[in-house]
Amino acid sequence: MNTPTATRDATFYHYTLIRKVALRPESKYSYMATALLVISALYLIYGWIGLIYSAAAIVLTLLVHALVLRLTLRRVDEQSEKRWTFRLDWPWIGPLPIMDTQLSLFRRLHFHLFLIGCCVAGLFYPWAHSSLVIAMVYWHLWLLTPRIRLLITLRRERSDGVIRLESKEVSYYHQ
Repeated sequence: MNTPTATRDATFYHYTLIRKVALRPESKYSYMATALLVISALYLIYGWIGLIYSAAAIVLTLLVHALVLRLTLRRVDEQSEKRWTFRLDWPWIGPLPIMDTQLSLFRRLHFHLFLIGCCVAGLFYPWAHSSLVIAMVYWHLWLLTPRIRLLITLRRERSDGVIRLESKEVSYYHQ
């Protein structure tokens, strides 16, 4: 009896598994620890108002992310819009694909998201309390950190591949 090769086992439809990126539990815990560290720092510096603005900033940042991704998906690839939803599994928090998505689309969307999110946080600077602006910038970068790390890891891979985000690993497939 022939034993199947790893390539044959890692093929679905016409895609072959090229790379798996494991998400280490230690990095997930340190990722969550930084959130608690910044929340406690805002509390120590600004008091209760820092906690309130931090909670408001995470909600506002998630809304901005959802709005930017929805508008960009409608403009760029309307068929992919149904493949994206709100996720809460570490480290994938926020609007992300629940199914396979093209790496080029993922890169383009997160480039737009990074720039527009920074601009929205900057718009609040002249009028908002400093703890709100700090919290908005922090939560924006905190939510994007795992995605940016993934994009840096996959920077040398071809853009026409497909990625699948799971809670313990990320799979990169190619035709």
